Amino acid sequence: MADPTPLEIYRAWNGCLLAGDIEGATRLIDAGRWREKCLGLTGWLTDFQVALGHYEKNMVKPWADLEMYEEEVVEGKDAVTIRFRVEATHVGQFLDWPATGRRVSFQAIRIVHISGGKVTGQWAQLDLWGVQQQLTAPR
Repeated sequence: MADPTPLEIYRAWNGCLLAGDIEGATRLIDAGRWREKCLGLTGWLTDFQVALGHYEKNMVKPWADLEMYEEEVVEGKDAVTIRFRVEATHVGQFLDWPATGRRVSFQAIRIVHISGGKVTGQWAQLDLWGVQQQLTAPR
């Protein structure tokens, strides 16, 4: 069987995260080389467990019925760039905004680095302005 491509590795890792399979996601990363930044949400993180805590705080707990749709994918030799749309219901504290029960849709982009068949980190940016507009708009 051929070695998986960076896109296949990314999709397997992201699939584990979306399914709440943290053990599976952890098997697909190189913790010793981990480096991550989520603009507007975190500084540079080099500890995967810390990054998972931020992921849970910002992408799991505040949202229900979260769906992610890839809109554009660029695959390189050791990285994958994904522009995607997220749709979710706001059910918990997200940054300064308590749960609103609103369904939101926002754009995001990720550059996920792959080396030796493992995810070694990511740089991500969510459209936080778009999220804020949806959560604070008059009903």
